[in-house]
Amino acid sequence: MGNMSKIVGAAGAVAGTIYLSKSENRKKVKGQLNKAKKKLSTRYIKNLGKPADIDHSEMISEGAMTSVQYYNNLQQESLKNKQ
Repeated sequence: MGNMSKIVGAAGAVAGTIYLSKSENRKKVKGQLNKAKKKLSTRYIKNLGKPADIDHSEMISEGAMTSVQYYNNLQQESLKNKQ
């Protein structure tokens, strides 16, 4: 099993090297990587799941279940008010 993993890994490395030897393919890969970086920017990840109010954010970061329920209720109420 270990030898098979090594063979598959080596074959993948060789195939990747051959694919990236063309400048056109390198440009495609770089473009895809840049798209992925933009989607997962650090600003997006930092704000993911954080409430806008700092006091509420502190409660959520503590991890108390009641604070999580409180935040969820606030979200549900705001959604109801928007409709």
